[in-house]
Amino acid sequence: MKLVVKREPFTAALSAAAAVVPLRGVRQNLKNALLVADKDGNLEIQATDLEVGLRYKLKAESVKNPASLCLPCTTLAGLLKECTEDVVTLETEGAKGILTVGRDRFEIVGQESSDFPDVPDLGDGATLPVPASEIARIIDRTLFAAAREQGRFAINGVYMQFKDKTLEVVATDGRRLAYCKRKLKGSGTLEDGVIVPVKMMQEVRKLCDPIAEGENVELAVRGRNFLVRGGDVTLSSLLVEGIFPKYQQVIPKDSDHEATFKREAMQHALRKAVFLTSDDTRTVNMTFSPGTCLIEARSPDKGVAAVTVEVEYEGEALTIGFNPQFVQDCLKALDAETVRIEMKDGARPGVIREGTDYLYVLMPVSGKD
Repeated sequence: MKLVVKREPFTAALSAAAAVVPLRGVRQNLKNALLVADKDGNLEIQATDLEVGLRYKLKAESVKNPASLCLPCTTLAGLLKECTEDVVTLETEGAKGILTVGRDRFEIVGQESSDFPDVPDLGDGATLPVPASEIARIIDRTLFAAAREQGRFAINGVYMQFKDKTLEVVATDGRRLAYCKRKLKGSGTLEDGVIVPVKMMQEVRKLCDPIAEGENVELAVRGRNFLVRGGDVTLSSLLVEGIFPKYQQVIPKDSDHEATFKREAMQHALRKAVFLTSDDTRTVNMTFSPGTCLIEARSPDKGVAAVTVEVEYEGEALTIGFNPQFVQDCLKALDAETVRIEMKDGARPGVIREGTDYLYVLMPVSGKD
């Protein structure tokens, strides 16, 4: 095989593949990307870590003797980033790739493509079109709340369901829960609900960035695989097995205290208070009184903080303790000027809301937790 391809799109494809492949502790062929060129001048780059897969299609300038070969994509992507030429040439010689860039020549040891794992493709069948900007927004508002610890199984992923023209996305780590919904015009195949791995959602978020405003990505389930296609890239992953918690039961229904505040002002106040939290507890107490919220933090090693921020609140004073990082994670993900928090008392969860399509349930903590 001999192909000539523009360097920048080739590097972008290899960099996307490098983000998928595992870095260590696996078979050597999983550290490679599979390059497949056809007689029509198409080049497809595939990569997988057996959990998340990628297919990236681009057009070559020319292809002679179409073939396929596995090459280490991290090495190849890093090398091409250091080059400045517009066009590169790649030839195969057995299981070796010969890369020519300007006057430079590189021989890169690869592997035959015969034992490279199959990477699912979207193919035909129903898909759910979602504006890329919308799915990016949804991921930003939920993914941070997903569990990352080994052994959490079903909550080491994000729950997605499309029913009654509404896409619902939920993430939780057992101490907090983020819920986002969007009305969509299309129809799709997520009626039963699926759990998508965290890594897959991270890659989907990256996929959305270069897609033009108003353009869609397509979501689909094929057997045990979740697939997303945007532009020339298709991502796939195995679904997380297990039963996602009944999240509706976690959302408080009897909150009778409500405070509204400026999002950025609350973020700023929390950032100041955090400096005097204990490294062990990471807790702030928030006392809501008419017109103000007093944020208090204390640590035997550091001292005491008392920071006041203006809020809209009526009724008797209410004190509730939260992990300040958990509150900040939510506020950073939102973009509304004002948000509100609903509470029952200091021992029950609080609910932060933005509009009618987003909520964040946060378990209270004390200095002893």
